[in-house]
Amino acid sequence: MTWPEISIDDFPPERDDEPSSLRQDIIDELSDHFACALNRELLKNSDESTAKQRVLNQFGDPIKIARQLWLDAMKERIMSQRIMTGISAVMAVCCIAVVGIAWTMMQESRAFNLQMLEQFKLAQENSDAEATGDLHGILFQLVQEREGGKPAAGFKGNLAKYEGNQQIFTVDAVSDKTGKLDFGKLPWGRYDVTFNAPWGESVSTFQITTIPGRKYEETIVCPAHAPQEVEVEFQVNWKNMPEEKYYLLCDFRYRVSISSNVSEQFELKSYQEVQGRQWVYSHDLEQESDGNVYLIDVENQRAAPCPLAADGSIKKIEEQQLDWHPTVEILQGRYGPPTIYLIAQHELSKITEINSLSSTKGVRFSKGQLETISFLLPGQGSIIFPFEKLSIDPVLVVNKTPTELKEIHGFIPDRSTHKTYAATEDQPNVWEINIPDLFPITLESDSLNSAQ
Repeated sequence: MTWPEISIDDFPPERDDEPSSLRQDIIDELSDHFACALNRELLKNSDESTAKQRVLNQFGDPIKIARQLWLDAMKERIMSQRIMTGISAVMAVCCIAVVGIAWTMMQESRAFNLQMLEQFKLAQENSDAEATGDLHGILFQLVQEREGGKPAAGFKGNLAKYEGNQQIFTVDAVSDKTGKLDFGKLPWGRYDVTFNAPWGESVSTFQITTIPGRKYEETIVCPAHAPQEVEVEFQVNWKNMPEEKYYLLCDFRYRVSISSNVSEQFELKSYQEVQGRQWVYSHDLEQESDGNVYLIDVENQRAAPCPLAADGSIKKIEEQQLDWHPTVEILQGRYGPPTIYLIAQHELSKITEINSLSSTKGVRFSKGQLETISFLLPGQGSIIFPFEKLSIDPVLVVNKTPTELKEIHGFIPDRSTHKTYAATEDQPNVWEINIPDLFPITLESDSLNSAQ
C-alpha cells in the first residue's frame, strides 16, 4: 500500500463546480512529495517507521494538507457562489417583507375574531361541564419535611393538561399560608405536575390522573428551607501514588452550550430526596464564591477552594496563599462525580492553562477493548492529566497511531460505577475519591472500572 494513505474520501463533500481531476491531482502530487521526503530520510536512517515519523513531523498531517490544497484551489469559486447567494437572499427577503406586511395585517384581524370565538366556546364548555358534573377540584396540601409538618407557603405549582402527547392548557397556582395549593375545578384526565420552592428548588415533574365524579387531593412533603452550607471532608485513596507530590483539582461543575450564538458556560445542579420525590437545585455559580471547585492536597489530606474569575475560569494559584483546611463548606444536596485533574506540584504554576481545555480526548474500556472518546470539560466522572499525555500499556494500543496517543489526556471510568456524593446536616460528610493505578493504565489494573 502506498504511503501516505490518502483517498478521495478524505476530502470535503464533492461540489458540482469542482474540476473532475482536482482531487486525484492533489493526491498524486502530495504522495510524490511525501515519497521523496521519505527516501531522503531513509538515506539518513534505515528504520522506515522512524523515517515516516520524521517526515510527518516536518510537513504535518498529509490529509490536512490535502484538504487545504483543495480549499485553496476552490476558494475563488466558493466565494463567487456565496456572493451570488447573498444577493439572491437579500432580494428574496425584500419581496417577502412586502408580502408579509400585507399578510400580517389580514391575519391580525382574523386572529382577533378567532380568539373571541375560542373564549366563547371555552366558556360554553365550562358551563356545560359544571352542569353535568365533569369539573372537579384539584387540591394539594404542602407541608415541610414530613407528614404532619408545618405548612409550606409560597410554593408555586403548575398543572399541564394533556390529551395523548398534545398539551391542551396549563394552570398556575401558589400555596397560601396554610400550605394549600388550589388549582380550582378542572376537567378530569391526565396532568403533569411541577412545584417550585421560593428559593428556586423544584421537584421533578410527576403525573396525576383525575377521574370523573371525584375531586383530587394529595399531600406533598417539601423542603423546609433553601440548601444550607455543611462541612465536607475529602478522603483521597490512590493506588501506587507517585513519589512526587500531587494535587487533585476537583470540579463538580459541567459545561453546557446555551445556543449556537452563545458560548458554552458552566452549570451545576444538586438534588435531595424528600419523601421519595427528588427536588433539584440549580446553583447560582455567580453567587457561590468557591464555584464548587476545590484543590486537594493528597499528601496531607486537606482541601482549599480554588480561586475563580467572574466568568468561572480558574485563576493563577499561589500555593502559600491557599486557605487549606481539613474540610470545606458545600451546600446541602447530592452531587455527581467531579472532573478530577491530576496536577504534580511542579505543574501548579501552569494551572490556568486548564481554562483552554474545553474538551479533550480520553480512553475507556468497552467489553475488554480500549477505545478513544472525546468529551467536554469539565465533564462529570472523568480523570484528566492536563499537562501530559496518559500513560497506557503498549499492549492495549496496537491499533492506535502515535498521533492519537499524544492527544489522550484522560479516561472515563465505567459509568455504572459512578457514585454520587451527599452533603447532609445529620451525619459526617466524608467524600472518598479513588484514583486507580495510572502508571500506566493496563487492562489488568481494571483502572477504568475502579476509579470511582
